[in-house]
Amino acid sequence: MKLTYKFNNDEKRIDIERLDYLTPNSTEIYVREGDTIYVKDNDYLYINQLIKESTSGIKSYATVSGNVELENGIIKVNNDKSDSSFVSEEALDDIKDVKKEEIIKRCESLGIDYENKLIVNKLKGNSRLLIVNAMDVEPYQFNNNYLFQDNVKELLETIELLAKRFNIDAYLLLNKYDDNNVNAVKGVINNYQDVNLKVIEDVFPYNTNQIVAKKFFKEYKYGDILFLDSFALYKIYFAIKNGLPVSERYITVNLGDPNKAYVIKTKYGANVGEIIKEIIKIDYSDRDIYLNNFMRRVKCDNLDSLIVTDNIKSIFIFPKENIVPSKCIKCGKCVDICPVGINPLAPKLDSSCIRCGLCNFVCPANINLISKEK
Repeated sequence: MKLTYKFNNDEKRIDIERLDYLTPNSTEIYVREGDTIYVKDNDYLYINQLIKESTSGIKSYATVSGNVELENGIIKVNNDKSDSSFVSEEALDDIKDVKKEEIIKRCESLGIDYENKLIVNKLKGNSRLLIVNAMDVEPYQFNNNYLFQDNVKELLETIELLAKRFNIDAYLLLNKYDDNNVNAVKGVINNYQDVNLKVIEDVFPYNTNQIVAKKFFKEYKYGDILFLDSFALYKIYFAIKNGLPVSERYITVNLGDPNKAYVIKTKYGANVGEIIKEIIKIDYSDRDIYLNNFMRRVKCDNLDSLIVTDNIKSIFIFPKENIVPSKCIKCGKCVDICPVGINPLAPKLDSSCIRCGLCNFVCPANINLISKEK
């Protein structure tokens, strides 16, 4: 399919190929200090079976079925590809009548998270405004876009349910270049009276939560806003509707072509290197690999060590370059382009830096300006 995407004042039509990789050879979960582990070596696991719980209450589940291997702080599940799974007895036909207490109970019992924090703690807060930022907040990344396309009505229904049960105003944010999503929502929005649709004119980086709050919702303190993205909202929907955790997510892969990208639906815990080799079939051993945002210049030295989590959103695999930084020429481009108005040349990064990477992108001296500690 074709999507319009605007970046650096240049409109482009990007060819995005949607692919599925739902039968990885295995999945892995990292064990952290203090985690409670609920499985033993060689146990057989079903999809949706609880594997571990962190000290903060976040729970991890099997996303494939098979036998367990415990080794070197990693829980590995070898996929038998039978798709044997637990089915919740708490699945509902309709979520519209679910009460606030039940929403909290289901999210709490599953220990689902958003931005490495329990979603239930966000729901228990005293938020005055719910903003579902369904935009992809990094350039050339399309995961939220596709998730929303696949689940428009379910996500709108969940926003309306949260607005009613938690008695807060609710906004859905899309950008105008997400043509398919905007049109799909406009076609049904009248059925969801408690959902306010806001179409953002700008894309990157003016779609990040901090800037959205400052630019469009000035009457609210930032701490009074409950922000969710499409994936967090979908986790809540799935918990309410099915009483189960979500086992799949999307990642974007770009091979250095500004006109082409891949969006891959895969399993949490799948090996990223395996996905690239098996489904895109390229050798990346002699290429530069960047995670999530190529402008930040966060290189990945070993793609085969990465597994799919919420923190892995996009992979950029570019022809190898020998980028050598030189002395700053005091051109001021980094200051001019900064969306939050700070000086990237300061000895220490200002705390308001959103780490968008635009200063790195425009620097003629190739200096990594956001590599400094905040």
